[in-house]
Amino acid sequence: MPADPFVSEKNDVKWVNHHENVKVGIAKRLTINNESPTQPSMAGMRATASRIQTIINRALKANVRLRACGSRWSFSNIPVVEKGWILETSQIDWRFNVGLGDLDAGYAGTAEELVFVQAGAKISRINEMLETPQRRRALRTSGASNGQTIGGALGTGIHGSAIDVGGLESQVAGIQLLTAKQNLWIERASAPTLNAAFAAKLGATLVRDDAKFEAAIVSLGALGIVHSVLLKTTGRYLLNSSLSHIPPGQIARAMNTLDFTGSGIPDPTRRPYFFQTIIDPRRPDIVYTTVRYKEACPPDYVPNYNQVTASEPGTNVPRMIATATQTIPGLRDLVVSKLMAIELRVRADTPAEWSTPGEEYTFTSAREGVASCGFAIPIAQVTRALDIARAAFLEHSSAPVVFTCRYAQKSPGILSFIRFDPTCIFDIDGVDTKATHKLIKLVAERFDAAGMPYTMHWGKTNHLTKARVRANYGGAVDRWNLVRKQLLPDAAERKMFSSPFLDGLGLNA
Repeated sequence: MPADPFVSEKNDVKWVNHHENVKVGIAKRLTINNESPTQPSMAGMRATASRIQTIINRALKANVRLRACGSRWSFSNIPVVEKGWILETSQIDWRFNVGLGDLDAGYAGTAEELVFVQAGAKISRINEMLETPQRRRALRTSGASNGQTIGGALGTGIHGSAIDVGGLESQVAGIQLLTAKQNLWIERASAPTLNAAFAAKLGATLVRDDAKFEAAIVSLGALGIVHSVLLKTTGRYLLNSSLSHIPPGQIARAMNTLDFTGSGIPDPTRRPYFFQTIIDPRRPDIVYTTVRYKEACPPDYVPNYNQVTASEPGTNVPRMIATATQTIPGLRDLVVSKLMAIELRVRADTPAEWSTPGEEYTFTSAREGVASCGFAIPIAQVTRALDIARAAFLEHSSAPVVFTCRYAQKSPGILSFIRFDPTCIFDIDGVDTKATHKLIKLVAERFDAAGMPYTMHWGKTNHLTKARVRANYGGAVDRWNLVRKQLLPDAAERKMFSSPFLDGLGLNA
């Protein structure tokens, strides 16, 4: 078979993730491209889908595992299988407007609020498409960084950054899934959006099924290859940030209820768009609190994506700690606290400093030597979780870490790790040391022993087991596996799209 000019292949390579903490030898790395990078078309979409299906069938014939990945952003090894094949989709990044003729007759919204994108489209590029003075739209939520592809971000169920919005997958209205023999356009039966004619232009079969949709929007890469996604956007808005140092006794109620009365935030009469607290477990007397307020965006506002916003105070702390402790490891505890004080100084945007989400949530460079895990917990349990985590930290006090709390609403995927209504995402971020990993593992064990309800971020450092996933997700495991059998009736294909990681968690029926 002659080589396909739009699929590059490399054999027997070392696959390295964005953060450079996962390095795995794989048998084949395939990178797929569209036939014309600058001329998006439905004919081109059909051609790329056909190429992806050819790769799927090649992997089936070769009896190897096939995993898709986007920007390689995950801290965990979820996108990769040793000696398997990787299909990189980061180069297929077409973005389309939706036409009035594409809408289902029962859809109550507008074509302008919808955007149709390929799986490799980065969040940054989607923002640039939406936030123009002409389009005046925006994503409802996104992560702290914008370098992820939409397919990869959905595959691991990232949690987003808005306290009254679910995870990123809560914005999805339709998803295209490719298997060896099927090209499916999947929507909710309860919320039809696009019509059969649109699916036909994709060469896809229209499927309206709530369970299949809710499985596919957080698929863990195990239901097939995601080729494209339909997102429902909101009107363009601006954000303004501040960082305050607040005593734990004053901010604790807000952390456990999202009621900001008397909390010490800049304007407790306004509900923030974003709320985050960072705690240095060496100094629990200070809670570094970031708040973002939201306002409508003027019609003529022109975003500047080259500005440095410093909008995410604290995101560079782990990298700073890693650099310093490599130089003077004997001073680790002192260095961590000193750097926290420098990086997390009190600051506030001036009244004129407002940014669109695309300006605010910018690219984060790779952080070699950094570890990060995320627990999702009910917000009423935040103080209890912090107490358990700090007691565990005192047994591993050399771990150079910080504790971070963010908030989001329950998300719709069957395996969304944002499962509580609402959810606190409790992160342990720090340097990739043995002490850090021991601490993360111990916190999970202590949560188990205390009967703490929680889940763990699929794409971050985790210590998930079959028993733990069953305890965390209950019957959702069975529902997801049932849909998996429906979408992939062939056992050989189910095995191909799985991995030892997922097999070990019982997500392989």
